[in-house]
This record gives sequence, C-alpha cells and structure tokens, in this order.
Amino acid sequence: MYLEHIQIRNFMGINQLSLHLDQSTALMGENAWGKTSLFRALWRLLGQGACCYQFVEDDFYRTEQNTTADELQIVLSYREHRPGISEHSARLARLESVWVRHKDNYHRVHYRARAWRTGQGVVSEHDFVDAAGNPIVLDNAAQLVHQLIEMNPVFRLRDSRGAPENLPIVSLNGDYEQLLTRLSEQLAEEDELSQRDIKAGLDAVRQLFEHYFTPQGATSRAPRRAKDIAVHPVTLSQLGKLNDWQPTGEESGLSLALSAVARTVLQARGGRPIETGARPLLLIEDPESRLHPTTLAVTWGILERFPGQKLVTTNSGDLLSAFPLNHLRRLVRVEHETLSFHIGNEKYSGEDMRRIAFHVRINRPMSLFARYWLLVEGETEIWLLAELARICGYVLPAEGIRIIEFAQCGHSPLIKVARDFGIGWHLLTDGDEAGQKYAQGVRSMLRGERETDHLTVLPRSDIEHYLFYNGLEPVFRQEAQIHDKHTPASRIIERALSRRSKPGMALAVVEAIELQGPQLVPVELRRMFARIVAIARRQG
Repeated sequence: MYLEHIQIRNFMGINQLSLHLDQSTALMGENAWGKTSLFRALWRLLGQGACCYQFVEDDFYRTEQNTTADELQIVLSYREHRPGISEHSARLARLESVWVRHKDNYHRVHYRARAWRTGQGVVSEHDFVDAAGNPIVLDNAAQLVHQLIEMNPVFRLRDSRGAPENLPIVSLNGDYEQLLTRLSEQLAEEDELSQRDIKAGLDAVRQLFEHYFTPQGATSRAPRRAKDIAVHPVTLSQLGKLNDWQPTGEESGLSLALSAVARTVLQARGGRPIETGARPLLLIEDPESRLHPTTLAVTWGILERFPGQKLVTTNSGDLLSAFPLNHLRRLVRVEHETLSFHIGNEKYSGEDMRRIAFHVRINRPMSLFARYWLLVEGETEIWLLAELARICGYVLPAEGIRIIEFAQCGHSPLIKVARDFGIGWHLLTDGDEAGQKYAQGVRSMLRGERETDHLTVLPRSDIEHYLFYNGLEPVFRQEAQIHDKHTPASRIIERALSRRSKPGMALAVVEAIELQGPQLVPVELRRMFARIVAIARRQG
C-alpha cells in the first residue's frame, strides 16, 4: 500500500489543498506556497511513531488578517498496489476493518485527523472514514492508526549538517552504532572522512536497505523504451546493485552520499526499530541546497532506488528532469486555496512528448518553475525583449516570466504543458506567412479566453522591419552605413544585419532605446509587457 492522496484544510500555511501522489513525486512551488506545511503535516501524523498526534494552537491556519481558523482536517488516503490484494495479504489484513472498496475495484484506507479550538484548548480526533467521508465506527481506532504508522512510516531527510548531534541511532549489529555516531559527528563538522568511515557508512546503508526494507535489496529495472525516454528523459539510477557499491576514494561523492543517507535515515527513526516489510515514505527537502550538481546526481541515484515512496521538494531543474513528467506537481497559492497542477488534462502525442523532453526538460528544465512563458520565434527576440522590458520598468525573471524560443519545438506542445501546470503563456509572432500560421494555431487553442491575453502579432513581416518603422530607422541606417533617402527599408535592414548579425542588431537597438528612454519602445510591446506582468503577478 502507498499514500495516494492528501487532503488538507486549515493546517498551518495551507487553507485548502488536494494532492495526488505517485510512488515518487516532485513538488515545485514558490516560497510560502505550502510545501513546508505539507511536510510538517505528514511528519507530525506519521513520522514520530507515537499515536496519536495532538494538535496545538500553532497548527491552525491563519489568514493575512491574522485571524485563526477554528477547525482543521487532514485526510490521508492509502491504496493497495493491485486490486484485491488487501483481501489476501496477512500483513494488510491487520487493517481489514478500515479497507474500503471503491468503484475502480481498488481498496483504500482513509485516515482522518482533525482538531478544533475550544475555550478550554485544542481538541484532537483521529479516525477512519469511508469513500463518502462518513466515519467508520471502531473500538480500536488509535490502535489501527498506530498500525498504519508502523506499516508506512515517514522519514524526513534534511541536510545532515544542520541536524542535532545527539539524536539517537537505531541499534544495529556489531559496532555499527559507534561507527555511525562518529560518522555523524564528522559529517556535522564537515571534516574529511577516512576510508574506514566511508566503508562503515557503506556497510550501514547496505544493511539498512537490505535488512530493514527489502530482503532482496534494490531491484533491477526493466529496459527503457522510446516512450519511457520521452516521458522520463533523465535517469540517475544506473549505479548497479547495492552489493556492488564500493568506495573509490576518501572524497568519493558516492561514498559521501551513502554515508549521509545512512545517518539521516537512521536518525529519523529516533532509535525506534523499523518493522520488517515496512514501506516508508521519504520526505526529501530541497536536496540540492548544499550539494554540487554532481553530488546531487549521485545522491538521487541512491534515493531513487530506495524501495519506498518518495516525496521531494526541489528548486533544481536537473533533479526535476530525473522524474517522469506525470510525477511532477506544481503548487500555486491562490486566494482561498493551494492548487496542485499536474500533467494529464491535455492530450499529447508521442511527438509532443519527445519535443517536450528535449526542448523543456533537457534544455530548459528551470522553465517549469516560472509563473509565465513568453513564447517567441527566435534568438533575436530573446536578446531584445528582456532588455526592452527592463527599460519599461519590468525585470522579467523577478516577475517569474521566462522567454522561450518555440520555433524548433512548435508552439502547441509548449502551450499544452503550460496549461497543465498552471503556467501562464503568451505568444509573440511576426506578421509574415509563418507568423500568421502560428497565430491561427494559437487562436484554435483558445478556450473562451481573450486573444489579447495570449497572442501578439507584429504588424510587420519580422521584428527588424517592425522596429525600423517604429522609430528605430536611424539605428539601422547607422549600422548599415546607408544614409540616402532612396534605398528601400528592406535593403537597409539586410545590410545592417549582414554587418552586425541579428543578435548584434538587437543589442544595438537596445542601446539606442536605453539612451532615449522607454517612450521609444514600440507601443505593442509596451502593452504586451504590461499585460503579461499583470497576469504573472496574480500568482504571487
């Protein structure tokens, strides 16, 4: 069984949240959008081993007006891996009285924790509910909650250097306890590790994985097919079986990562034994925060093979690309709730997925963290627009706006991904034949939305002619060294581009506008900047 769905109301920084989980799930979202509150909810209910958590005043959601909610509720829904397996498994039968069969033939357990504020303090209640949310009458609800925690414990992995040094470590065989204690102190003090320390860390994590979580150790994966590569373009799990992992030196990134995993996982249990066969949930918070990208890749290669469920928060585009596209969740806080966006509402062809994998997930992975995508045809617009926006008073990166070249990818896959992940989008195109086709394609994808919110078509054949006829003619003449009145505009532009190149000419235009002020920025572009910034700010 695994945690399939989380529903939270009025807990800490979350007013409302409904979140669907996979076996591995990556969360992306800006600061104060609820990621930390989500992790705290799971840790307090399932990570501390005791039953049952008693909520306190600080757990209740507070509005911006500093008013406190009177009640809160968290519902955790677990699903069996295969339909009906809970009816035949002796281990899962321990929760027999709370398994609920659904219309899809899967059985689920719905654990509900709630609390309310009274004049005498905070009252907490823990129970189980059916598919309709009605409580299941039980005499031993607390015992079943404890059983659920033991079967699906939560580990919270953080940067080990910020952890207290006096946390107890679960007792292992031999001298592991002493070795790991010394290893923990060295990691916390950022000292170099000796070969013996690294070997101890390797042995400890090998025992941890193989003995406590799965008798067979890490399992091999099926060969990757073409569609798997398109959905999951980057994989870091090619490190071999656990028994083959060996330290390659005192500064081996793999060895350090293994040692850190051993320390954090063992300390997370606070000295409590881990039930054989447990399927833990790892909460992994921003693993890139103090890791070099190479070490991050090694560390995630280890954690990806961990046989439990994983929930990760990250601001790393590289790590994000190591997850299947359908395992990504983008959290966005709006007025009364935190929304969770994920892939699946749009229809994607195999070619769409391949293009998304290359143009977004491999080449521009950080774009998935943006609030808004400004889609442009080529390199000239990328050089030009960020600077023109700055001259108009807008710093696009600070507004969460990312400029993306769409010509090679095609606009349709990008718009589909943006819609699924709740990312705003706007397409700027030339007025030539190709541009008109792009514009028509965008219009066909609108769903009752205003065209001006998503499309700007320049009233000239290309960006250079548009700038030429909107006050920048002197710049083109200067760069082309043509000053007579009879040479056609197209000849002047062609000569200027041959002397400076398209990007070079874009920078010359920016320089001229910088000297004369924002009034020289063409009006269509000024309107577009104002519009997309206003829309992007709505996600703040």
